[in-house]
Amino acid sequence: MVHILVVDDDSDVPETIRAILEREGHDVSIAANGQIALDLLESTRYDLIVLDIIMPELSGIEVCRRIRGNPFTAKIPILFLTAKGRVSDIALGLDAGGDDYLVKPFDLVELPARIRALLRRAPGNALDPEGEFLLAGGLKLRVGQPEALIDSQAYSLTAIEHHLLFTLMSSAGYPVSNETLLQTVWGYPAGAGNPNVVQVAIKRLRDKLEPTPEAPQYILSVRGEGYMIPS
Repeated sequence: MVHILVVDDDSDVPETIRAILEREGHDVSIAANGQIALDLLESTRYDLIVLDIIMPELSGIEVCRRIRGNPFTAKIPILFLTAKGRVSDIALGLDAGGDDYLVKPFDLVELPARIRALLRRAPGNALDPEGEFLLAGGLKLRVGQPEALIDSQAYSLTAIEHHLLFTLMSSAGYPVSNETLLQTVWGYPAGAGNPNVVQVAIKRLRDKLEPTPEAPQYILSVRGEGYMIPS
């Protein structure tokens, strides 16, 4: 059974999330603040964390950073669920190590769909056997684990970055739209999802892989059409 930790100081939202996820067959624990969450993580294994940002004492951003900084919890998928929905907020959450970002109020169908998508991409759920590579545009992607190589330099990727790069490299030479990326990488239904999430994730990949992120050579923008990796 999947064990999910919901971290939110609101008294009503976590119980709503618990009811939704328990109907999906998941085991759900609730932490009323960030410190309680970190204490629970010291003794209990969780498969995914749903994390608010605006909380007293420790913000969700700081909690996420601490989770990512601990080798025993660093790979747990984190979904930010928060009222902060500006592009800068999304960037801050993803830069801190979040895998996905939903804005309150959230759709009761969309939340479990986002969680299912994250769990499918969690470590151990690789698309192909470890050791196989995908080659495109000067990039070498290890399909079985989240790692990209440029020449002999290896770059560690998050699960989302790995899936995003895999999707773009699989269509090398052709632009991939924001909508297609939202559906393929994040699992949104057609017409749903925030394109800012794609924009921020692309920026994170460029910051990691591009020698000059402001003038990318591997992950190109195609005006009006999306993003493309050269063939």
